[in-house]
Amino acid sequence: MPKTKQVKPRAGAHKSADKTPAEGRYFSRAVGKAIQMLELLSRGGEPMSLVELSKQTQLTKSSAFRLLQTLETLHYIRRDANGHYLSSHENSIVLSTQYVSALAAAAREPMRRLNMEFGETVSLAVLLHNHIEVVHVVESVNLIRMTNIPGRILPPHASSMGKVITAWQDAETRKRLLQSYGLARYNEHTIVDEQTIEAEYEQIRARGYSTDAEESTLGGFCFGVGIFSAPDKAEAAISLSMPKSRMPADEARQQRIVQALKDVATEISRKLV
Repeated sequence: MPKTKQVKPRAGAHKSADKTPAEGRYFSRAVGKAIQMLELLSRGGEPMSLVELSKQTQLTKSSAFRLLQTLETLHYIRRDANGHYLSSHENSIVLSTQYVSALAAAAREPMRRLNMEFGETVSLAVLLHNHIEVVHVVESVNLIRMTNIPGRILPPHASSMGKVITAWQDAETRKRLLQSYGLARYNEHTIVDEQTIEAEYEQIRARGYSTDAEESTLGGFCFGVGIFSAPDKAEAAISLSMPKSRMPADEARQQRIVQALKDVATEISRKLV
């Protein structure tokens, strides 16, 4: 049996109890912590205080303050009237691109499974600043099918993913999304009244999913479920779309689709943590 040889550390060797596996010889912890702050502010979407940021990044308040002052000076972040920190528009564009790439990678395989299970079109959308955009689609193989296109801007009042993402925003963000897109009427099924759409959002939050019952396209039906970065914050959504002629008539089969979407949305959320 070979003997275990104890190796004494060389004089001057660096010791760090909190060094993470990702950190290498040339890793800058200050830069790493600054990027972590930017991600927290961009992903959360809500203002954060110095105390919250120092706690989340495991920095002392003085160290966190120095980094925040640097980021603010370089216009990567800004402060609101209460002195809390927010991501600036320019920085959020960069981090949104990174988030979309990570989201699409996490969703690709689960979306393929949904497509194979139900044989219908599966789509992925994300909230980007003042609009909701389709970022990935797995098309149905059926000749008659509902289609979608990456890059398409979704109506926040007349699409399943648009509605479910908007429903899980704060009142100010909901208003901004509706004003940016407008309450366009596509047909007689489209909701164009603000009070009615707010009631619809409340119902979506209560049941955990949305529908598009010919509200954007006659003859089409769609179920949508939010992908959450926090318990009350949906930054993305996934949907299953089908012609009305293939929409299950019984409630049990419809709920099977909804549950499958919820399971996949949870799986994607966990991959992004």
